[in-house]
Amino acid sequence: MNQKKRYKYKLRTRIYTSMIALLVGSFFSLGVFTYYNFKRQNQNYHENRLLRKEASTLSSIRYYIQSHPIEIKSKDDIKSFFKNKIYEWEDTHRLDISIYELGGELILYSNEKLVMEGIISGTVNQSVLEGLTNQKVRIKRRLNHQGVDYLNSYQYIFDQEGNPMAIISIPYFELDENFKRDLRSYFIALSFVYFLLFVLASVLAFFLARQITDPMNKLSENMKRATLKKKYIPIKWDSSDEVGQLVQQYNYMGEELEKNAITLAKNEKEGAWKEMAKQVAHEIKNPLTPMRLNVQLFERMIKLHAPEFKEKGARFTSSMVDQIDTLANIASAFSNFARMPSSKKVQLNLTETLEKILFLYQSVNIKLYKGTKPVYISGDNEQLISVLNNLINNAIEASKENSIAEIVVRLKEEKNMAILSITDSGSGMPKEVQEKVFEPNFTTKNSGMGLGLAMAKQIVTDLNGSIQFTSEEGVGTTFNLSIPVLKQTKK
Repeated sequence: MNQKKRYKYKLRTRIYTSMIALLVGSFFSLGVFTYYNFKRQNQNYHENRLLRKEASTLSSIRYYIQSHPIEIKSKDDIKSFFKNKIYEWEDTHRLDISIYELGGELILYSNEKLVMEGIISGTVNQSVLEGLTNQKVRIKRRLNHQGVDYLNSYQYIFDQEGNPMAIISIPYFELDENFKRDLRSYFIALSFVYFLLFVLASVLAFFLARQITDPMNKLSENMKRATLKKKYIPIKWDSSDEVGQLVQQYNYMGEELEKNAITLAKNEKEGAWKEMAKQVAHEIKNPLTPMRLNVQLFERMIKLHAPEFKEKGARFTSSMVDQIDTLANIASAFSNFARMPSSKKVQLNLTETLEKILFLYQSVNIKLYKGTKPVYISGDNEQLISVLNNLINNAIEASKENSIAEIVVRLKEEKNMAILSITDSGSGMPKEVQEKVFEPNFTTKNSGMGLGLAMAKQIVTDLNGSIQFTSEEGVGTTFNLSIPVLKQTKK
């Protein structure tokens, strides 16, 4: 059941879906890679941009220190020295500047709002102070305040002699804002490209899936036609690709199977006729033996001029006539069987035909169950009567063993098929017998040639129908006929 559920969709649908899923997965993976790569490049760009602005700002500060020598003794000296310039540098370089004394205490800032919001701290982190003391180089920190990512750099401001006089802190907030803005613009442009690629790839995947599965469909259709026509139909395929190789192999196998089928049919036909010849010879031999004995006896009586010649002569002629009739019946039966399934098909009222036949068996306990509307089929009237007579006679023979014998006949129309069942109340058939019921030379009776059910099966098969049976020992046997109905009304 899981196997059916797994492959309930057509191969074309599965190929197309797989290609679309692969395409979507590729787009998703590419999008994730693009996002992180763009983020990294954006961060590197803004870090380098901060570094350039920071270098330009420090250059302005160094120039100011060199052109305005001053001796710094306290933090108030630092504050008064930079107070008039810090706002100028902010406007020039478009940066927020904060200045701390060497101990890490904030003494001057250009943006009071950042101080009020807590973004600019009143003191420098101890680890930053240790880093500046030990390395004497720029310290960069990536910080986050209330969901806002930003960079903050710390450096020493050196006096004219090259000694540290203060610490400058420069926060850079364009990192997060620019990243979101640039990323949004980039993905809007990229989504349009993705959409075009997705549409083109979907169309390509559809045609590619159809190109792959079309030969499979042709194979399937040819197999169906070959099944209906019972004939191999080759497929033409110009390409020598994998599909072409498959088609070539199919054509080769089809040709071989057709040859084998012809050979097998020929062998089966020869075997069937051999069996038929043996059966005919056996059936003819049976009456010939008593005929030979009677002729020898009659010849002896003539020679001896026996007084009872007249009486025994009459018995002889009567016996010979019976044996000759038996031979004629044998010849007729095999002749009829050999002519199957040629027939003259006309519109038949199966309900009416069945009622007429059952009327002849009024002495037998037969119950008929049928619908209110007549059932019409296309078939040969004589052959149909032969089939029904054979099945009903078999049911009567089987039911003779039962003292309260009853035969039930049911006729109904179901799904454009005429369904006829004949049930007897006999002893049923053993399993080893059931396998041979439709064989031409098989019979369980003391008389007969075993052709009745074989002929019935051929006739029903010729009507595009089927005949089957179920049998249970001690219960009885039911024969079921299924014949296509004819959608016409009786004229």
